[in-house]
Amino acid sequence: MRVFAAAALLLLAGCAGVRPEPAGLSQGMLLMQARVRGAIIPFTSDRADSAAIEQIDEHGNPLPGKVAVSGWSSGGVVYFFNLPRGRYALRSISFAARGARYEVILSSAVLRRDAVDLPAGEVAFLGSMTMDGRFPDFDVAVERALDLGMHAATPFLGWKPIERDADLRELDKGVDAETNALHTAREDLAGTQWEPFVAARLRALGAPEPAATAGLRGREVPLKKETFFSWRDTLKWGEPARAPMGLAWRRPGGEAKIAVFFTSATAEGFQGYDEAVRQMRAAASGLQDSSSYSVQVGTRAAAAARITSFRYPEEKLVGSEVAVTVTETALVADPNGMFTARLRAPRGEFEKVLPAYREFLLQLVLGPPVAVVPPSEPVLP
Repeated sequence: MRVFAAAALLLLAGCAGVRPEPAGLSQGMLLMQARVRGAIIPFTSDRADSAAIEQIDEHGNPLPGKVAVSGWSSGGVVYFFNLPRGRYALRSISFAARGARYEVILSSAVLRRDAVDLPAGEVAFLGSMTMDGRFPDFDVAVERALDLGMHAATPFLGWKPIERDADLRELDKGVDAETNALHTAREDLAGTQWEPFVAARLRALGAPEPAATAGLRGREVPLKKETFFSWRDTLKWGEPARAPMGLAWRRPGGEAKIAVFFTSATAEGFQGYDEAVRQMRAAASGLQDSSSYSVQVGTRAAAAARITSFRYPEEKLVGSEVAVTVTETALVADPNGMFTARLRAPRGEFEKVLPAYREFLLQLVLGPPVAVVPPSEPVLP
């Protein structure tokens, strides 16, 4: 109870624009989005910038006193920080519009049915909600119009929110909706200790990065489909050289090379992904200026290693002239074998092209393109 009360105080403190850091490894975060469509003009809408939740038990009953209010939002996402493990349901949403603050009280029965479980130290998504505003009865409308006038005339009095009538139109808790909210959260919480929480949830979802865009109008860079993966030309290095199971690019005017290829599980000499990772890391551990780590390739995590090699020309004295090359290799497990992505470049050029290479890897879609089945129509009556 004390833990939850402390969390609620932190949430309320968020009204001043504060993003509290995690109070402990067991504390989690909830995200949600909501908008209310206009009752008279449906194509207009107001986005919620605050909400209230309640913790419920395994039977769907609210736990006494365990209510929290979010006071911080950004980019259309409402945040609840430092919540203990448990099951949560939305209670109300709130938004500011036309000189006043409005509140929509949600149906407890419906939203408890769509409650979410928040594991300890993780991030969960309450959903993206769309509601249809409903015009109230005449006498209620007159009363609220008077309240609106008082709010506008005396905003310094701290009026309670005006109740707004609305019906639930849609509650989207799908992967795409959650991914969009998490990408917004990643930007909003960059540099805070919540950032790895969000990154962990994105990895758990296998969420792809937003499609790269180009040009003044921000048009999406088209996806180029190959037999074994698809890619976006974010590098602008020209067309790749093609092999039966791989592609290779060379930087124009430079020496940097990038290759992406697939190794089938039935290929001769292939001993499996785990053995390939072991051998790669063993090779890296025995060399100076080498390291092992992980990178993101598309929606998947890859084991990676960086090796720095030194080459002395044969006609020169040892130490008089040296060529330093850096190679990063990333291995990605696949049910049918293994994907390999590799960047090799002189050391100075390697650091220059590395950010573009990282973005290129994020935009990869590994695996054969999904076949699009055209719609069929009966030819016989």
